[in-house]
Amino acid sequence: MSDKKNIIIFSIIFLIASTILFLKTGSMFIDFSRESYIPFQMLQGKTLIKDIFLIYGPFGYIINFLLYKITVNINLLIILSHLISYLIIILFYFILRQFKSEKISLLFTIFFIIASIFSYSTFNYIVPYSYSTLWAIFGIYLILYSILYNKKSLIFLSLGLILCSKIEYFIPCVIISFGYLIYKKESFKRNILYILVFPLITVTYFIFHKITLADFLNNFYYIKQMLKTDALEYLYKGMGVYYLEDYFKYNLVKLLKISILSAISYIIYKFKPVFSIIILLVGLFYLNTNESFNLILFVNLILAIYLIKKHQINEKEIILLIFSIILSSKAMFAINSLTYSNFGYCLMLAILFIMLEKIINKKWLISFFICFFAINILGNCVFMLLTPKRLFKTNVGKIAIDEEKYREFLLVNEYIEKNIKNNESLIVLPEGQIFNLTHKLYHPFFNSTFTPLDFETFKDDYFIQKLKENKTDYIIFYPRNTFDYGKINICYDYAVDFCKYIIDNYDKEELGYNTENVRIYKRKK
Repeated sequence: MSDKKNIIIFSIIFLIASTILFLKTGSMFIDFSRESYIPFQMLQGKTLIKDIFLIYGPFGYIINFLLYKITVNINLLIILSHLISYLIIILFYFILRQFKSEKISLLFTIFFIIASIFSYSTFNYIVPYSYSTLWAIFGIYLILYSILYNKKSLIFLSLGLILCSKIEYFIPCVIISFGYLIYKKESFKRNILYILVFPLITVTYFIFHKITLADFLNNFYYIKQMLKTDALEYLYKGMGVYYLEDYFKYNLVKLLKISILSAISYIIYKFKPVFSIIILLVGLFYLNTNESFNLILFVNLILAIYLIKKHQINEKEIILLIFSIILSSKAMFAINSLTYSNFGYCLMLAILFIMLEKIINKKWLISFFICFFAINILGNCVFMLLTPKRLFKTNVGKIAIDEEKYREFLLVNEYIEKNIKNNESLIVLPEGQIFNLTHKLYHPFFNSTFTPLDFETFKDDYFIQKLKENKTDYIIFYPRNTFDYGKINICYDYAVDFCKYIIDNYDKEELGYNTENVRIYKRKK
């Protein structure tokens, strides 16, 4: 089977998945609300860093802002993410082709598409929690491809893209890239200027909009405050971290169970291959591997050290391992398909396969991974079926709403259409700027959301003072459980003083429906 045929096969699978799952992965309320609304704020005249609190790299927002100049449509951003994801898939396939056969590369690429690109997790490629992250991931895959295929100009172009998108990815990428080129004694003087292409685009935006050093320092101050918050620490702990003893024990026990299952299947495979595969399928399904395979990083490192000592691993395989770690670094302590590590999960599985192939029977290994992929894909598909979404047409394109939350959405949407004028301002607590975008309403705050993370960063007094200054016309409390930040409900677990100020200075609106989940307040005249 040729590479061209493989590209056609996975392109068709990607197209089918794109068509069936368009708008139906991730959450359009969590994070994507911010991602889709900020470019519209920029279109209204607000500027990044000066008027809009920026916690990610600016490049993704600048690109989306330029897209909105064509037409303000959410679906345009989704289509862009599909295109970037498709380019990542092509890079992924050709990266694997440096190590494995066409069939194995195709197998991993199909899994990558169904279980990772179109993951139901919030951290997927299609409705990304951050477009800056999506561009950075594309840049990392492009660097890896460029190193493996000796494309020096692309290496530096990619480094510039990552620098403008996610600086925490840039630091390890630049160290590895320069280290590799120096080790290979490659001359790169004529190529190094390519690193400036994307930064120049970003700097041009800053200069044109007169963003000063004071603006940068103010933005950086709040980022520094955010990094100190208990809410952020709780968020990452909630994803699972190895330094928590119980979590490490849980994953160690699961790894031991998978190892025992694999050993039994491996022994039986020599005598009864079909029975061995059945044992694998049933066992992996029972162990729920789509939710946890967190010690894969440690397994890879142990295998790499073993193979280095045996002189059975080459430099390209080590580079592949390093970049799989970089891609998973955002969730280094929760490496599974449901977290940030979803971005590097498949690459980490690929290097695991490459290393294990040097030690154990290849046919059984392929069977193991096919079973593992099947269980993970099944888990992803079942979740899609169990959490249906309904499409809703707006003035800025179609959006998808979870079936169980559809009533609240219609309630709020109907109220806004009937009562809020175009020149009035609105904030949605704790988050939901999707309403600001779909009705093109002004958001008068520097910050985008009102989660426990925001209130720890900016404090209640800051929000109260800003509410006094900007005289926000309408405030909507929209149902959003914030337990992932360590606090469940706004006004009860956090932002109490802020809520008291709202109650004293705003009138509660009657909605005409019996619901306690949605509360709407209008500023007193």
